[in-house]
Amino acid sequence: MSLMSRIKPALFAALALAGVAAVSAAQAQTPPAKPAASNQRQCFLSRDVNGFNAPDDHTVYIRVGVNEIWRLDLMMDCLDLTFRQELGLESTPGDPWVCSPLDAQIIYRQTGIPQRCPVTALHKLTPAEVAALPKKDLP
Repeated sequence: MSLMSRIKPALFAALALAGVAAVSAAQAQTPPAKPAASNQRQCFLSRDVNGFNAPDDHTVYIRVGVNEIWRLDLMMDCLDLTFRQELGLESTPGDPWVCSPLDAQIIYRQTGIPQRCPVTALHKLTPAEVAALPKKDLP
């Protein structure tokens, strides 16, 4: 028997064992877990907003439904926002859901001219955060 004929079966056996080991290792790994529910996006319908308060010219608190309070941070100071009796929340045209800052703008009139304030961050307040707000800032 030649040297070459003895090497081929040994090489084949070694490759077969390596393949079995690789398959076993791949089967032992588990798929990555789904993200926790708390990491999912939170959204609200723009039509469910029923109150607001602006403690300063770059922050607006809104009440959504009965129990939810959201903080909206604005891209720039919106002049005299704290004195407004009426504000509007405009969502993306054709989509009433607000799920990210890009989905919303605050709108109000200043000397008859409509002003738009883009939202840069939105955050649904926890019950503890709502309790910590000064009463004058609650919507």
